[in-house]
Amino acid sequence: MALRFTIRVLRRLRGWPTWRRARKVLLSAQALRSSATTTPRHHLTGDSARAWEPDDAMRRAERALGAASDSDARPELVDTASTFVASGMDRKHTAHGDRPYLLSITCDTYGIEELTLTLSRGDQEQAYGIGCGDREADRFSIPAGESFTAQVDPVENGTGLILWRLDTIARDAVEGCDDDIDGCDS
Repeated sequence: MALRFTIRVLRRLRGWPTWRRARKVLLSAQALRSSATTTPRHHLTGDSARAWEPDDAMRRAERALGAASDSDARPELVDTASTFVASGMDRKHTAHGDRPYLLSITCDTYGIEELTLTLSRGDQEQAYGIGCGDREADRFSIPAGESFTAQVDPVENGTGLILWRLDTIARDAVEGCDDDIDGCDS
């Protein structure tokens, strides 16, 4: 089971040199395995209990990303990756071109109901709550232009994972706010 999870994470980290990728994944898997053996195997989510296992969590997170996708948006994959909540996420993305970007992000955790995603570009910054264990990933629209950063602070001793995908989409497919970094409250 841990080997299957390790292989999945290796596939997601394909941009790193192989030795760094393998080392990071094995260390993360070892940390996850040691924390999983010291915590209870079930926790409550909604009205029912479920076991938290890395492979199952990855499958649930992948389903949540899939549920958030819209083929009418004609998405083109830019980046996708996963990380453990104990490591957090801090990714800077270039946003060149003329197509808007769509960041889809989800988390599946043990005992953590929500994580905070902070999107920033230049002096602009917006924070959003990401519900962990939701059946559909949260989606954020980001216009093309300058680079932007997506950050989720690490949760010390947290058990769980964060999975995200960044796509470009058709201009007419943007729903709701067209710039979730600047915000559309007005």
